[in-house]
Amino acid sequence: MVKLTVLGSGTCVPHKERGSSGYLLSTDAGSALFDCGNGAVWKLEKIGIDYLGINNVFITHFHPDHTSDLIPLLFATRHPYGKKRVKSLGIWGPEGFVEFVEKLRSPYGEWVRPEFVEIHEVGKKKRKIDGLEIKTFKTVHTENSIGYVVRSGEKKIVYTGDTGYFSGLRQAASEADIFVTECALPDSEKMAVHMTPSDIAKILQESSPKKIVLSHLYPSMDGRNLPEEIRTLSGNSETEIIVAEDLMEVIA
Repeated sequence: MVKLTVLGSGTCVPHKERGSSGYLLSTDAGSALFDCGNGAVWKLEKIGIDYLGINNVFITHFHPDHTSDLIPLLFATRHPYGKKRVKSLGIWGPEGFVEFVEKLRSPYGEWVRPEFVEIHEVGKKKRKIDGLEIKTFKTVHTENSIGYVVRSGEKKIVYTGDTGYFSGLRQAASEADIFVTECALPDSEKMAVHMTPSDIAKILQESSPKKIVLSHLYPSMDGRNLPEEIRTLSGNSETEIIVAEDLMEVIA
């Protein structure tokens, strides 16, 4: 079983229905959190997931809407209220992540240095982590931003994090069971470091993931029929196009 739960489908901009970025991947090998934006940790409790049971956290880049709940996660892990971790938590990120976490800790000191937590930089090579095969790819967003290609058994899950369009996304999306991608803005608000419906259409013109989940949606995307827009632009009728909502579950 491979299931993706959207914890946050929004951005840094407050929205009554969308929190900041966070995605829970549940497999037979356990569970992993991809990005940890504001609200991600308490939403785990809302869906009945014990935060102390998460195996790993994978961060795409250092912006606050993708990392701000690392502090509550570390603090709650140090003070778990009658419980404790029985297995080490791995927190992984791109180049510079170890230094980033140390700087996050500087105002809080030992309060956010729990036992059974290990901080890693994931690197560029394919690796096995707690039953998941993990491979990263560079994205067009910040100096250090990355996306993740995850394989669990026969299933391929891809998470782009924040990125502008580049041709390598078509290869990443190819044969994915779930392709989680940002579709942040309408074409009228195009930016180099974020994607729009026409960018998603380019990806789908040359690849056909089974399901594509459109996320990291700014308020200007509210009320639009994104699946219809993208199907019309791409001509792709094979891929199931899903607009992410907080607490939505997607089965691979």
